[in-house]
Amino acid sequence: MCFIGGAPHSGSTLLGMILGAHSDIVYGGELRKSTFLGDETKPLKKRVCKLCGEACPIWGSISTPLVPDVYEVLARKTDASIVVDSSKGTEWQREQLALLADTTTRPHLVVLERDGRAVLASRMRKYPTHDARTIIEDWMSQIEKTDAFASSFPGPVIRLRYEALATEPQCEITRVTDMLGVAFEDAMLRFWESEQHPLGGNDGTQFLVARESARRRSLDPSLPSAHDVLDLGADNLAYYAPHPAAIVLDLRWQRELPAEARALFDTIAGEANERFAWPGT
Repeated sequence: MCFIGGAPHSGSTLLGMILGAHSDIVYGGELRKSTFLGDETKPLKKRVCKLCGEACPIWGSISTPLVPDVYEVLARKTDASIVVDSSKGTEWQREQLALLADTTTRPHLVVLERDGRAVLASRMRKYPTHDARTIIEDWMSQIEKTDAFASSFPGPVIRLRYEALATEPQCEITRVTDMLGVAFEDAMLRFWESEQHPLGGNDGTQFLVARESARRRSLDPSLPSAHDVLDLGADNLAYYAPHPAAIVLDLRWQRELPAEARALFDTIAGEANERFAWPGT
């Protein structure tokens, strides 16, 4: 199995869905949300497949949490040999490692990194009432926790830049497939054409898959309908609706991040961000 670690809003849904387009890999999304299965006190989008809803052929028949068997169950249901989990909380990751310790499963870790200013802008866009200082401090804390987790990880670890992934996807994904011991497949670069069943994750990236699925249904009415539970805000919809069927570097932060928030980030986290700052910005 493979964890995707790092800070939220760093592109883990994109990476997960690219990997999930491989014939021998299943991307389960943020598998910590498997603990919400059947829990009607949780919002619908947190306890069902983001692309199929309650009728999902993978998750729809499961009404109780799968911990500690989520990876085994998902692999069995999909006939995949590698399960990808993009839950980024290190407490969850450590718990899962402990549960896997006495099994034959070999864990892998991809630490996905992104310019912290992009993370700040993305979170401010999604949570406009949240305090910028708190978001910045949360990002720094998550980076520190992820670094500590990676330094003690018992299996192979690779660090991947979101910006490099988006600009040189075949090169970067091949680094990951080499670590996982599988061959790169061209279909991974067309992840929006694949069948995916993620729990949680970024609505915008998932929108590209839902849009392609809807297009195919319009060409072939015999294909089953998908009942997605995506909820893009107006700003994200304006960005993703005309988005090409392609892997594109998202640099919206450069024009959207308010000057005062950028100045605050530089003051608090400028030094910490030096290793993440994307060239050309």
